[in-house]
Amino acid sequence: MKIEEMFEAFGCDTASRMGGIFTSLFILQNRMQTACEKLQTEISMKQWLLLAMLGVCPQPHTLTNVGSLMGCSRQNVKKLVSALEKKGFVRLTAGSQNAVHVELTEEIHRYMESISTRHTKALALLFEDFSEEEIEQLFRLYTKLYAGVSRVEEYAEEF
Repeated sequence: MKIEEMFEAFGCDTASRMGGIFTSLFILQNRMQTACEKLQTEISMKQWLLLAMLGVCPQPHTLTNVGSLMGCSRQNVKKLVSALEKKGFVRLTAGSQNAVHVELTEEIHRYMESISTRHTKALALLFEDFSEEEIEQLFRLYTKLYAGVSRVEEYAEEF
């Protein structure tokens, strides 16, 4: 089945479209991960996501806070951080009340600079078919999707 056929199958009513969007999120994630890990072989996409979170979120960055942002456990973040620490991309420091803080190093800035052209090109290709208004609308819709995910997480806690 081609992607176009899948969209056609899901496009008949609202409930089907919701299922199609849900399915597509996972397909897109897999395809983006595969493509982007070819663009940057030094780190995985999950490691990249962690680094991106560290780069844009206010400090201090604790393992728990980063895990919450990424939607994964502190233990998963610790594994990602450990691999990045071995590459010299992050360092761990002791915080208050047994908290462990994660900091970016100069080495990661050098690495990101070396692949910035690839990232810029990948983003341009990804959004090539979108107008500025469509990108703005998609951004707003994603914030609504995050709110929906939060409701699903709360619902899942009941089980």
